[in-house]
Amino acid sequence: MVDSIGRAPVGRYDTIRRKKRNFLQRTIQKMEQWRDKARINLFQQRERYKLKVKSNQALMSAKKAGRMPNLNPSAVAIGDKPKSREYGVTHSTLPLKPKYSIVKPAKRIYGNIWKRLEREDKT
Repeated sequence: MVDSIGRAPVGRYDTIRRKKRNFLQRTIQKMEQWRDKARINLFQQRERYKLKVKSNQALMSAKKAGRMPNLNPSAVAIGDKPKSREYGVTHSTLPLKPKYSIVKPAKRIYGNIWKRLEREDKT
Protein backbone atom coordinates (compact mmCIF):
# COMPACT_ATOMS: atom_id res chain seq x y z
CA MET A 1 0.00 0.00 0.00
CA VAL A 2 1.25 3.40 -0.86
CA ASP A 3 -0.16 5.22 2.16
CA SER A 4 1.79 3.02 4.65
CA ILE A 5 5.22 4.19 3.53
CA GLY A 6 7.16 5.94 6.30
CA ARG A 7 4.75 5.02 9.07
CA ALA A 8 4.88 2.43 11.82
CA PRO A 9 3.90 -1.08 10.76
CA VAL A 10 0.18 -1.55 10.35
CA GLY A 11 -1.56 -4.71 11.44
CA ARG A 12 -0.64 -7.58 13.73
CA TYR A 13 3.16 -7.41 13.42
CA ASP A 14 3.69 -5.30 16.56
CA THR A 15 1.32 -7.41 18.68
CA ILE A 16 3.01 -10.61 17.49
CA ARG A 17 6.41 -9.25 18.50
CA ARG A 18 5.04 -8.24 21.93
CA LYS A 19 3.47 -11.67 22.46
CA LYS A 20 6.73 -13.35 21.48
CA ARG A 21 8.68 -11.20 23.94
CA ASN A 22 6.17 -11.97 26.72
CA PHE A 23 6.40 -15.67 25.87
CA LEU A 24 10.20 -15.57 26.25
CA GLN A 25 9.97 -13.72 29.57
CA ARG A 26 7.37 -16.17 30.90
CA THR A 27 9.44 -19.14 29.73
CA ILE A 28 12.59 -17.81 31.43
CA GLN A 29 10.64 -17.19 34.66
CA LYS A 30 9.30 -20.75 34.56
CA MET A 31 12.78 -22.14 33.98
CA GLU A 32 14.12 -20.17 36.96
CA GLN A 33 11.25 -21.45 39.13
CA TRP A 34 11.96 -25.04 38.04
CA ARG A 35 15.65 -24.60 38.82
CA ASP A 36 14.93 -23.19 42.27
CA LYS A 37 12.37 -25.92 42.98
CA ALA A 38 14.93 -28.58 41.99
CA ARG A 39 17.45 -27.06 44.42
CA ILE A 40 14.88 -27.04 47.24
CA ASN A 41 14.13 -30.69 46.47
CA LEU A 42 17.85 -31.48 46.66
CA PHE A 43 18.11 -29.88 50.10
CA GLN A 44 15.04 -31.79 51.31
CA GLN A 45 16.39 -35.03 49.89
CA ARG A 46 19.71 -34.50 51.73
CA GLU A 47 17.84 -33.91 54.99
CA ARG A 48 15.79 -37.11 54.51
CA TYR A 49 18.99 -39.03 53.74
CA LYS A 50 20.67 -37.71 56.90
CA LEU A 51 17.66 -38.75 59.01
CA LYS A 52 17.77 -42.21 57.42
CA VAL A 53 21.50 -42.53 58.15
CA LYS A 54 20.98 -41.48 61.79
CA SER A 55 18.16 -43.98 62.28
CA ASN A 56 20.22 -46.76 60.68
CA GLN A 57 23.20 -45.90 62.89
CA ALA A 58 20.98 -46.01 65.98
CA LEU A 59 19.66 -49.44 64.94
CA MET A 60 23.16 -50.76 64.31
CA SER A 61 24.50 -49.43 67.61
CA ALA A 62 21.58 -51.12 69.41
CA LYS A 63 22.38 -54.40 67.62
CA LYS A 64 26.10 -54.08 68.42
CA ALA A 65 25.39 -53.39 72.08
CA GLY A 66 23.80 -56.83 72.41
CA ARG A 67 26.78 -58.64 70.85
CA MET A 68 29.91 -59.90 72.50
CA PRO A 69 32.94 -57.64 71.87
CA ASN A 70 35.42 -58.74 69.21
CA LEU A 71 38.76 -59.51 70.83
CA ASN A 72 40.65 -59.80 67.53
CA PRO A 73 42.80 -56.63 67.24
CA SER A 74 43.63 -57.22 63.57
CA ALA A 75 39.95 -56.93 62.65
CA VAL A 76 40.05 -53.18 63.23
CA ALA A 77 41.18 -51.02 60.32
CA ILE A 78 44.03 -48.75 61.34
CA GLY A 79 44.74 -45.47 59.61
CA ASP A 80 43.50 -41.99 58.94
CA LYS A 81 40.52 -41.13 56.87
CA PRO A 82 41.34 -39.78 53.42
CA LYS A 83 41.88 -36.04 53.11
CA SER A 84 39.11 -35.75 50.53
CA ARG A 85 36.61 -36.95 53.15
CA GLU A 86 38.13 -34.74 55.82
CA TYR A 87 38.25 -31.47 53.88
CA GLY A 88 35.58 -32.06 51.27
CA VAL A 89 35.64 -30.95 47.69
CA THR A 90 37.03 -27.46 47.17
CA HIS A 91 36.55 -27.13 43.41
CA SER A 92 34.16 -28.33 40.73
CA THR A 93 34.84 -29.59 37.23
CA LEU A 94 31.36 -28.57 36.09
CA PRO A 95 31.14 -25.36 34.07
CA LEU A 96 29.70 -22.34 35.89
CA LYS A 97 27.04 -21.81 33.22
CA PRO A 98 24.99 -24.48 31.42
CA LYS A 99 25.92 -24.63 27.77
CA TYR A 100 22.58 -24.20 26.01
CA SER A 101 20.45 -22.38 28.59
CA ILE A 102 19.19 -18.82 28.26
CA VAL A 103 18.45 -18.59 32.00
CA LYS A 104 20.89 -16.74 34.25
CA PRO A 105 22.54 -19.55 36.25
CA ALA A 106 22.42 -19.82 40.02
CA LYS A 107 25.64 -20.46 41.92
CA ARG A 108 26.74 -24.11 41.73
CA ILE A 109 26.56 -26.13 44.95
CA TYR A 110 29.32 -28.67 45.60
CA GLY A 111 31.56 -29.95 48.38
CA ASN A 112 32.00 -27.62 51.34
CA ILE A 113 29.38 -25.21 49.98
CA TRP A 114 26.70 -27.71 51.13
CA LYS A 115 28.04 -27.50 54.69
CA ARG A 116 28.09 -23.70 54.66
CA LEU A 117 24.54 -23.51 53.30
CA GLU A 118 23.32 -25.95 55.93
CA ARG A 119 24.97 -23.88 58.67
CA GLU A 120 23.33 -20.72 57.31
CA ASP A 121 19.99 -22.53 57.08
CA LYS A 122 20.10 -23.54 60.76
CA THR A 123 20.76 -19.99 61.99
